[in-house]
Amino acid sequence: MYLNKLKIASTKVICNIFIAIGAFFWFFAAMFVIFMITHVAEDRMVALAGGGFMTVMAGGLASVFTFPAVLLKGRIYRAEKYNRIFEEDYDGLVPYSAFEKLTGFTGQRVRSDIRVLTDKNILRNVTYGWEGAMVIMKPETEGDFISVDCPHCGAQVQMRVGGGARCVHCGTYLRSESDYVH
Repeated sequence: MYLNKLKIASTKVICNIFIAIGAFFWFFAAMFVIFMITHVAEDRMVALAGGGFMTVMAGGLASVFTFPAVLLKGRIYRAEKYNRIFEEDYDGLVPYSAFEKLTGFTGQRVRSDIRVLTDKNILRNVTYGWEGAMVIMKPETEGDFISVDCPHCGAQVQMRVGGGARCVHCGTYLRSESDYVH
């Protein structure tokens, strides 16, 4: 509901391309080191200096391509965790401390992730603030609530379609995709 699945799919493809390019440069750097070790040049110092320079250049290029892509893929992984938390929330306000408790990530990591993921349009319908990450529902989905009976205590529970809620009486977690929703 809050993930931009098209954006995630395209970002994963781009990240995989960048990782493949970075792997090529890492391979090139390793092959150059092996070549320099196995082939004895007439002037060993010149060969080692040139080899060291080429290795550093190839390793640098590999790092430029690989590390940002790996970091972004990690954020996408965390976005999927945050999405589950948003879907389970009923009142639309999730404090950062809840994210910390449910994910094990630090508050700084959570704030940074939600800011970046929202700015990159990977998380949608979410705004972030100092106190917590607030879920902003689209106007056309505000009426998409259903009322269900709790399977354990029978109390009426309101929840968003495609989301979940906790029964206020017994604490049972309910998902709208479950069999007891009618």
